[in-house]
Amino acid sequence: MAGNDNRSLAQLNDLEVRLYKLTTRSHLRVGAGEGSADVAVENPLIRALIYHEKPRKEGEKKEWEEKRVPYIPGSSLHGVIRAWVEKALRSGQEPLTAEQLQAHLGALKDADETAHDNLLDNVRQEVADFLGKEKDDVKDHELYKHWRVYIKPHVCDPLSDVDKCERITDAESSPRKWKVEWWKQIGRQLPCDVCRVFGYMGQRGRVKVTPAWPTTEEVPIDVITRVAINRLTGAADEGKLFDLEAIPPGVDFHFFTVLENMEGYKEHFEKGIRALNLQLAGVGAHSTVGFGMVDVERVFSATVKPEVFDRDVEADFVEQVLKDVDVQQVTDIDLTKVPNFFKALVVAQKQEKSFDDLITFA
Repeated sequence: MAGNDNRSLAQLNDLEVRLYKLTTRSHLRVGAGEGSADVAVENPLIRALIYHEKPRKEGEKKEWEEKRVPYIPGSSLHGVIRAWVEKALRSGQEPLTAEQLQAHLGALKDADETAHDNLLDNVRQEVADFLGKEKDDVKDHELYKHWRVYIKPHVCDPLSDVDKCERITDAESSPRKWKVEWWKQIGRQLPCDVCRVFGYMGQRGRVKVTPAWPTTEEVPIDVITRVAINRLTGAADEGKLFDLEAIPPGVDFHFFTVLENMEGYKEHFEKGIRALNLQLAGVGAHSTVGFGMVDVERVFSATVKPEVFDRDVEADFVEQVLKDVDVQQVTDIDLTKVPNFFKALVVAQKQEKSFDDLITFA
């Protein structure tokens, strides 16, 4: 079972590189922040500054031209996929009941009364903050109603200081020893299934997501005028019009994922991709009003053997694949911003070249 697999990331057991095609099905916007883009719109899209070498004749000095290209940051994709994996895993189970929590608390009190008291104090404070009450005013039934603990499968709450995965020393002097003792009592797997895949504070995850670049650099952009709504009247606030940039439906992007030591966990990752394809999850801002709906299609998967570190991959694979090849004649994907190894994977897959001793495609 995945939950019992405690292999670390200190060595490479399996490695898979995937290429995905993302197509917008509604307007999509990832904002740049105020003053981040040189455009006359209040709410601009995020853009990357790309440098291209200008065409030149032999003997002429090399010159570069700049262009700002809209894109989808890898962090935006990583974040929405992770959030929906958390939601999907919690949705297939029930949290510990009040009776189960009380039983575990009783056992913790018998084993370490100080840890028990510190745990309850922290839980009561979190529930009080959530309810907008003073800590001493939180009743026991309110405590157990709002304190959710999931262990089948193990899914922490990254927004809860009491429940989120974190690195804690087992030293007797550790101020967070109560949390360690509580985890031991409930049998909490550390990290939980989600943090094991996507990482947590102090520990990187097993999934890397690259930025999604548009198929071509000529990306259509709509400027949409919206109006702020008065929450009291439900009507438009006079004088509260604002403009924002958004990518329209039907625009294609491509991004890569690198899955490291994911045997037993890939089904978790797929739940996040599925949420995007079902239009349950939206990418970027304003998803609650229909922005950010996308289709995501896996173009190919490349399984890379651990022996990649023992080979001169640049010479044996990358240079061999890309030599004398006009990449843009092989694929319609804009690969100018893609690392050479990923670029070679795309070309090799398109040309059906075999490197079974190092890389296999599916």
